[in-house]
Amino acid sequence: MKKIIILLLLNISHFAFSQNIREIDSVSIIMCNSLINSGNIKNDTLRISSLYQEQLNPYLKTLESSKAEKFSELLYYRLQRNCVEFRELLDRLEPPKESVGRKTIKTISKLTKKQIEDFKKQANFKYFEASGDITLSIMENGKWTDNFADKTYSKLDYNWISNTEFELIFIESNNETRSGFSVAGDKLVYNVISKEADYYLVSVNIPGQKEFEEFKLYIN
Repeated sequence: MKKIIILLLLNISHFAFSQNIREIDSVSIIMCNSLINSGNIKNDTLRISSLYQEQLNPYLKTLESSKAEKFSELLYYRLQRNCVEFRELLDRLEPPKESVGRKTIKTISKLTKKQIEDFKKQANFKYFEASGDITLSIMENGKWTDNFADKTYSKLDYNWISNTEFELIFIESNNETRSGFSVAGDKLVYNVISKEADYYLVSVNIPGQKEFEEFKLYIN
């Protein structure tokens, strides 16, 4: 279903659109507000079709065809970053392979001092993408690198901002989804909640948003 949604946003091609990111984010916020106000439409597929027809398509008509394709591509990913409602809608249309918990209040970490020290000594992790693919992560020397199943990567800086929280700061990626979702300087804040048998329960938050997505970060 997500592939169908991408096609509705026109053909996908890799594109760096950072110079117009403010414009794209501005449109994404308008579309997000429209989506929030469309709760009377109970069918999610109809909601998103209506969103495109009423908000996106009129805007695309003001752009040259080549720019319209590139704009709609990046907008799809920035909508996921900027709009909680849009992320939740996509998950309902195509549920993640491994369950993800979403909360509006940050879960307080249960880690002991010894457990968080052990976490900081780890360098290799892995986690599941929504598709079910496994992403391998390396955390060392202030850098975080994600290596994806399709052989692409993302590079980020990381630093600890509290005893159990660290932030990742996006640098670059040659992965289509990640390079669309984030631009250089974008941050994600992670909170290590608990240590289980073979994984850590971790939450991630986009600064400024009231949603904390909890997932399993496995020791690799």
